[in-house]
Amino acid sequence: MYLATNGFRLTGVSGLATALIGIVISFFYPPLPGELPEGFSLSVIALEFTSSLSNARALFEGELAMIHRYQTGHNIDMIYLVAYGAFLGFANLSGWYAQRRALSLIGIIAAGIASSADFAENLHLMQLSQTLLGSGSAPDFWLLRLFVSTKFLMISVSLLCLVPLLWNRGWLGRIFCASSALIAPCTLLTLTGFFQFSSPMTGLILVAWVSLLLWVLKVRNGLTDTTDRHTETLGTQVS
Repeated sequence: MYLATNGFRLTGVSGLATALIGIVISFFYPPLPGELPEGFSLSVIALEFTSSLSNARALFEGELAMIHRYQTGHNIDMIYLVAYGAFLGFANLSGWYAQRRALSLIGIIAAGIASSADFAENLHLMQLSQTLLGSGSAPDFWLLRLFVSTKFLMISVSLLCLVPLLWNRGWLGRIFCASSALIAPCTLLTLTGFFQFSSPMTGLILVAWVSLLLWVLKVRNGLTDTTDRHTETLGTQVS
């Protein structure tokens, strides 16, 4: 279980980095001046799901300073996607070391795909910003939608793969499992055009990440000890 212990510690470090960068990046994604499309309540999510250059222009209403600010946010997001990808990946890797479930391997792969899709999404958003600033051509919006959809779907999958690890692990585990279970339908509904579920989706992802981080910080040393004692007890009974 030594590897599991180290895995939980790496999960805690990457989770804290995710939280810190997430706080910083929030200052670069303020509400946009334009009216949000129906169903959206967060400007950055509305921008990610924008379907045309005219819709994107309507969100910014020609405010160049806001476009530059969002462009900075996209650059910071390149670091953020590495942090949360590592957070989800290490969490599932720790689950693999602790329980040897195939779901953990799927969760690791899903975390990597989510980060990769987010990287491609950011490249398209940066291209969109350059277009709004008057240079370059507009991105392929169907590709942007594909990358955004893949990101959120794979985040949901990666979180669901952690449910067996946190099942019956105290109140933090119950919060994580409940929020992760609710993320899946909210994500599917959002990706199929019911954008009123986009805010519950992002809110539940935040709840799941925070509860996972707190749980990892709480048990990073204790989970191994408990498992070892349980193994020793079984060994004594067999003897």
